[in-house]
Amino acid sequence: MNHFLILWIFIAAVALIIDIFTSNFFFVWFTIGAIAAIFTQILGYSIIIQSIIFLIISILSIAIGYPLVRKNIKATIKPTLLREQTYIGRKITVDDDMLNNNVVKIDGVLWQIYNIGDNISKGDKVKIVKLEGNKILIEKINEEGI
Repeated sequence: MNHFLILWIFIAAVALIIDIFTSNFFFVWFTIGAIAAIFTQILGYSIIIQSIIFLIISILSIAIGYPLVRKNIKATIKPTLLREQTYIGRKITVDDDMLNNNVVKIDGVLWQIYNIGDNISKGDKVKIVKLEGNKILIEKINEEGI
């Protein structure tokens, strides 16, 4: 077996294994380039031609395939929310009378809160409506729900 054939098989396998473990669909394109180089090696072309074919096919595959795959993955996979983004919609009971700018502890983190609704008294239930920087916007929940 030719040494260059072993080289291209090794490159294809390593690129595929790296892509499997990283799951980012970037190195698979080098596997395609290595497969093209294997075909040129089987056809008897020199290592220079094989290398040029490997580079051209890999670059074209990356330029065409990677954006398509990445776009499709982004469209189908729901992004993971940051912890703070999971606060939106959460309902909490107020421990003290609140003015406009108070501080509340949520999951061990102090947050500055801003009331965008009715006045809030001790024992009232509020809903976290929005995040703006380091402020949490809250609104009092009426008996009807909000």
